[in-house]
Amino acid sequence: MKNIYQTKLAKIIDIKKEAEDIKLFTFKFVNKKDQTRLDFTPGQYFILSVLGFGEAPFAYSSSPEEKDYFQVCIQEKGTLTSGLFKLKKGDKVGIRGPYGNGWPKEIFSKRNLLLVGGGLGLFPLRPLIRSVVLAPQKFKKVQIFYGSRCPELLLFKKEYKLWQRYTDLCLTCDRRSRGWKGRVGVITTLFDKVKLVEDPVVLVCGPPIMYKFVIQKLKELKFKDKDVYLSLERRMYCGVGTCQHCVVGGKYVCKDGPVFSYKEIKEMPQAI
Repeated sequence: MKNIYQTKLAKIIDIKKEAEDIKLFTFKFVNKKDQTRLDFTPGQYFILSVLGFGEAPFAYSSSPEEKDYFQVCIQEKGTLTSGLFKLKKGDKVGIRGPYGNGWPKEIFSKRNLLLVGGGLGLFPLRPLIRSVVLAPQKFKKVQIFYGSRCPELLLFKKEYKLWQRYTDLCLTCDRRSRGWKGRVGVITTLFDKVKLVEDPVVLVCGPPIMYKFVIQKLKELKFKDKDVYLSLERRMYCGVGTCQHCVVGGKYVCKDGPVFSYKEIKEMPQAI
């Protein structure tokens, strides 16, 4: 019988600073077979544990096509992440998962995609973007709307040139700062300024307030509820449906999600 709580050891092989209090950690399982067998869908997550500090759920930040390692981008906030940020290359953590349901991969090769990410919401979208870069033949047209409060908080900036080879990347910042020559305005302004890719499925991840206004804008543009997918990964706790902290309208975010179509959850109070 499979042990759903089984934890495997992974070694930190790289750490990069992405922004203030945000780091990209690269891991590799200590057991080579565990690394070889690793398989997940973009949008899924895993549980990371640090001895003496506890455990917490995090979305994968790398692509399933990257077989020699996996990555997670994390903001230092709380006990567990403070413990993780004290670690160095070569230190080990516990990993269990993957868990949940990711972005709907059955439509990747059939429909154009519009990815809408706000702030840290780019974390669960990056695996899909990386997959587009590494295996573009598996996708149709991909457009990315990404917004941040200010240019200094934009994530993965060094990757934008590469992303632009395979996607239509559109950036905006809520406010201007010195040296920023890009668009200024909240992310919904991009819908008015940029020509949308034709008939896309929309994948959304960001802060709750962003969801409210993005959905409002999509409704104005006559998008169908079934063609809009949202990640509720911020609600996850134990990962296996035991603690019930993530229950929304009779669904477990950790097991039935974290990705849901808007059609599934639009009538659920407090889902978004």
